[in-house]
Amino acid sequence: MKPVWPTIPLSRWSKRLFKSLALFITSVFLVTGLAVPGYSAAQPPALTPNTAAEVGLDMLMAQEPNTAGNATLYFETATFTVSVHPRNGQFLSMNVYNRDTRRSEQLNAPVTRRDGIISSDWISYDSFGSRAGRSVVYRASGNLTNNQARLEIVDASTSSILLSQNSTSVRDFFLPGANPGPNPGQGDLLNRTFVGFDTQNHSVRVFNDGGITKMNVYNRVTSQTLVNGLTATAEATNVAPYRCWVNYFGGQSFGGAPARYFVRVSGDGQALLEVIAANGGVLLSEPRINSAPLVTNIPQADRPDCFGSGGTVPDGAGLAPYVAAVFGGDNELQQVRQVLPSGSSQGVGGLTCVINPRFENAPQGRFINAAECTDRNDASAVVNFLRARGLNARLVYRNFRYR
Repeated sequence: MKPVWPTIPLSRWSKRLFKSLALFITSVFLVTGLAVPGYSAAQPPALTPNTAAEVGLDMLMAQEPNTAGNATLYFETATFTVSVHPRNGQFLSMNVYNRDTRRSEQLNAPVTRRDGIISSDWISYDSFGSRAGRSVVYRASGNLTNNQARLEIVDASTSSILLSQNSTSVRDFFLPGANPGPNPGQGDLLNRTFVGFDTQNHSVRVFNDGGITKMNVYNRVTSQTLVNGLTATAEATNVAPYRCWVNYFGGQSFGGAPARYFVRVSGDGQALLEVIAANGGVLLSEPRINSAPLVTNIPQADRPDCFGSGGTVPDGAGLAPYVAAVFGGDNELQQVRQVLPSGSSQGVGGLTCVINPRFENAPQGRFINAAECTDRNDASAVVNFLRARGLNARLVYRNFRYR
């Protein structure tokens, strides 16, 4: 005979307690993802990338906290967006955003001002941080002479430079001692520069000022401006070895004697400053140094027909900084030429690009130069066009030191 267990009536309070306990146990299974016997845990839906939103996120991260229009120094390199802010503040901070990895490597990091680390023309801001497990210094610098900027990442223990990238655009430039001029941000500085480089003793710039080509030559040793905004003229010369070079001349005197200044650039990235006396004698000849960038945005009208021949840049090609590169061999080159014929902008529309698919060599290896552009967005459009056709394409920033 089975025992009869007495039933104990539950009060309303007890019933509510059991219901609450049951709900709690159920919620634990759902939150922790534990499987309830006989049931499968619900899986969250897969996330779909939103390219447009990600681009907006890049800009928000790069400017977080909001440094737009309130930075002492704000510029972009091929990879990074850099901000030293707030403008003219006593206590400055640094943001360094890596657009390739989509990560902020520095965010509101305190900075220390360091003058004259690179040269007397530069003001630098140092911020300590870590990168790949290594203690580093992020150094954002601005050149008071030509309003260019540079980001360096320095090993904190050895002081060796791990990475150095020059500015591709400068938006805010309010460094102490800088001349703000009519356009303080100098946002279009590189777009207006036809040629810019440093020699051992001089800084050289040929630029567009209201439709007029002008020249600046500054002696960094004596802190003397030799040519200051004087008209420059593009010269087509048949004199070797500069027959196929871009040549600008300007200026009036050197050391009190009549003379002309010649700024010369070749298709393979060589550059030279020369001063020629009235009698044809060479008073000065200095090649560019590799520690500073070669900035080039030379108008087609100023290039000789043979510009680039015999070098690594073919006829008609520019010294554009952004390259749509494809990795592969002869088969891939033929594919690129089929979908992107030379001289075309088929499928990519209104570009600032020279399209002439060919192999190009760099210390890192050989690649296919599908197009070279003066505008980053245009180069990215070509890269996306090629990727959509199954080619391994990516955007490469050309620094002439890689040749």
